[in-house]
Amino acid sequence: MNVALSLAHPVTDASRRFLRAAVAVERPDLGGLLAAGVRHWEAGEYLRRLEAAGELRAGVWVAEARVAYSDLLAAEITAAAAAPAKQNPLATLAEADRPREKAMRDGIEVLSDAELLALLLRTGTAAEDVLAVARRLLDDHDGLVGLSRRAVYDLAEAHGLGPAKAAEMAAAFELGRRLAFAALRERPVLDSPEKVAEHLTPLVAGLAHEEFWCLPLDVRSRLIGRPRVVSRGDVDATDAGPRAFFRIALAAGATTCIAVHNHPTGDHTPSAADIAVTKRLFKAGRLIDVELVDHIVLGSAGMFTSLRRAAPQAFV
Repeated sequence: MNVALSLAHPVTDASRRFLRAAVAVERPDLGGLLAAGVRHWEAGEYLRRLEAAGELRAGVWVAEARVAYSDLLAAEITAAAAAPAKQNPLATLAEADRPREKAMRDGIEVLSDAELLALLLRTGTAAEDVLAVARRLLDDHDGLVGLSRRAVYDLAEAHGLGPAKAAEMAAAFELGRRLAFAALRERPVLDSPEKVAEHLTPLVAGLAHEEFWCLPLDVRSRLIGRPRVVSRGDVDATDAGPRAFFRIALAAGATTCIAVHNHPTGDHTPSAADIAVTKRLFKAGRLIDVELVDHIVLGSAGMFTSLRRAAPQAFV
């Protein structure tokens, strides 16, 4: 038999952990692997790959494959013993420059994105210190915004994470989003497009799709409750029409209201459809005596366009 070693290109921390448990028995099974500390999703995936490669047959090791993997693990141990010890780059930093010490001394706000992630991750891998892992994750996912958009199960597949760290990271991003909502409950006065953009930008910064919002206001232009999502997707869809929009405004007891939607591309230039929606909303609001004050298009980095300013013809 020509043994291709399907889990050896390259041997990762996860496959190494799996192989150490699997080669110890003639018939590796899910229960035994889990008892040996192998993660559930790793065990199932690697068993499948061994079966597909013909290295397991009916759940039993092919003798040549088992020997070859045992030899591979032994060779790794020998090579690791002979190699000079790697220096942990984090250990070379002065203690005062390490993320936790910096945060305690100067405040959490002075830390870089990578240092904040490193505090969440706590530990790195055999090949990378925790700061290197944090920088790689940011590079691979287009920074914090891209990383915040990833689902928990996607994060768990990133090298150096796994389910526990992925869940903790996703929880941190979700707490940030909820904090942004909580801040909006203080009934801010939204009497200018700048104030609307300032309050709404944190809520849409990590969105990969369009959302259309209704901001119900009282007689003093204060936000009633919190911004409500009218629809997700194309702003010219039926759910973004007057019926859905003003149902929310009326239920909140609004005297006036503001429409807001984001452009995930980052370009805050309003489209022809945006102007058409604004015209429909303004006319409908007049009929029920709930004036549409403005329609704000949010782009990236806090950029926005006020259609009241850019397209005043939509408000007649």
